[in-house]
Amino acid sequence: MSNWLTKKKIILSSILIVFVALIGYTTYLYLNFKSTMEAIHNPIQQEETKNAIASNNAPILEEPQKQDSTTPSPITLLLLGIDQLEDTPGRADTILVLTINPETESMKMLSIPRDTYTEIAGLDFSDKINHSYAFGGMQMAHATVENLLQIPIDYVVTINMEGFKELVDLLDGVEVENEWAFSNWGYDFPEGTITLTGEEALSFVRMRKQDPLGDFGRQIRQRLVVESLLDELSSLNLVWQVPSILDMLREHSETNITFDEIKQFAKYYKPALNNIEQLHFEEGDGRIENGIWYYFPSEKELESIREQLKNSLTVEK
Repeated sequence: MSNWLTKKKIILSSILIVFVALIGYTTYLYLNFKSTMEAIHNPIQQEETKNAIASNNAPILEEPQKQDSTTPSPITLLLLGIDQLEDTPGRADTILVLTINPETESMKMLSIPRDTYTEIAGLDFSDKINHSYAFGGMQMAHATVENLLQIPIDYVVTINMEGFKELVDLLDGVEVENEWAFSNWGYDFPEGTITLTGEEALSFVRMRKQDPLGDFGRQIRQRLVVESLLDELSSLNLVWQVPSILDMLREHSETNITFDEIKQFAKYYKPALNNIEQLHFEEGDGRIENGIWYYFPSEKELESIREQLKNSLTVEK
């Protein structure tokens, strides 16, 4: 009997130790997550955005609505992949706009060609859209994309290329379906399902000269990788990688999303990841102007994309 009681005490003690350890680790993750979100938080100044858009004679958009716990609304998210050299502001090499509707549990993902010729919000000239980040950081890029698409952009997330590579490696790679075989930067990418390391993923999304679709093919691969990343990040298998992911975000990312808002995202918006529709420009004209290559979107296609994005943000009454 005494041996049985001793074993029982050992088992109960072990369970208690594990339970306390889990509580401690969960608390650590919560506090680390909260402090990281505070560290990388860079609020968008809505008044500055309105003034910048107004200076370009564009219509003023409604101010984004903050989320509460009872009425989740459709949101728009701007993802910027920043190509940044040391001691330079960098340029937005990847520009993706996501509309997420919790009611329809669906998402639209739009690639904007980085060479798109458009008005730079707050400035008196037009240029490549990816230069908006170099001219005015996250704030100006946000206003410029709003101006182009004529929809409110609620949230912005930036990550530089080093952060992108680290994130992929922390997730043990990303799996994508490659449509055709090619090589780039010394890496071979066979046709079919492939798993990419961080360095390989960067090579995969940046190749365009070999692609018969040029920059449009590059945009397709960008969306494939981002979709795979979102799928991995939404899984429940990342508990032990979270501290490293948070360290990466502190070093390589910024956003206007708050800690409280991101908790709502996990609660209400995750199902939309299972229903993603890809959008892209394909009817425009690429040409050289004053010695510089630009992409000029088709006005008809631009209006169609604007309408599709607006419709995706509609909530049934």
